Amino acid sequence: QSRPFSPPISTHLVKRAALIVGNTYKNCHNMELLGCKTSAENVKKALEFRGFNCELKLNIPADEILRLVTEFTENKTDFEARLFYFSGHGGNESFSVNGGGHAITENLVGFVDRSGQLYEGGEYVLGQDGRKVFKDEILSSFAKDNKPNVHKILMFDCCRGEKSREMGGTQKTTFQLEIMRREEANQKNAHYKNVVILHGTLPHQVAWCTADGKGSTKFSKHFCAQLSRHGGVNISDMDEAINAELEKDQNTNKDTKGHVQMVEMTKRGISKPFIF
Repeated sequence: QSRPFSPPISTHLVKRAALIVGNTYKNCHNMELLGCKTSAENVKKALEFRGFNCELKLNIPADEILRLVTEFTENKTDFEARLFYFSGHGGNESFSVNGGGHAITENLVGFVDRSGQLYEGGEYVLGQDGRKVFKDEILSSFAKDNKPNVHKILMFDCCRGEKSREMGGTQKTTFQLEIMRREEANQKNAHYKNVVILHGTLPHQVAWCTADGKGSTKFSKHFCAQLSRHGGVNISDMDEAINAELEKDQNTNKDTKGHVQMVEMTKRGISKPFIF
């Protein structure tokens, strides 16, 4: 049993805000993730103890996620830190896809009559309606003002791979498809300042929940535990601290079916530390 959160020793006088989204996919076509509601609620509680003004949103469709991010960003321009947390389904669509008679990502190409839509690729989260929102879209909106004195933190607590490939499943295809595109060709000329992106797992890997999939996510469990410590917590140390706990989980609980979960942190234009 985890110990209750304790208020930190220091009191933050600066303004901090967090937008927290938890999607459970209840009564949807996607697999239910009821623990994502618990994860979002726990993260809200942990951040509030660290001086964040939190907005919690549950079961949000794709278009609404982007609208909320845009509105949140526009309304929090005078805050010292903005944080976005998403818990739910996620995945990846590559820039280079070769069907070759093997399994490819479902819905990579969607056809209606004689017209079709082809996604260029990238990592995404799923709205409650099962539609994809690419992480680059969220980042672009969340860091739109790009103020150098504002910390912009994004946390994606979701899978970063497609289940049928990452977990050993297969599906038949009736065509072959190969797309080759230079990664540089898809990069926008955006020089973000003081942006930290924390992924709940490594690229092309699955994120796991506690209690055999029924409890909160492993990432949120250890993230909240870090924030429950007394004193300041530097975000730059968080990936190493959480990974150490995930490694213990793997060796002790053995509930990830042989797969490894490790968080990954990306920093862009960091010029000063952020202390929770």
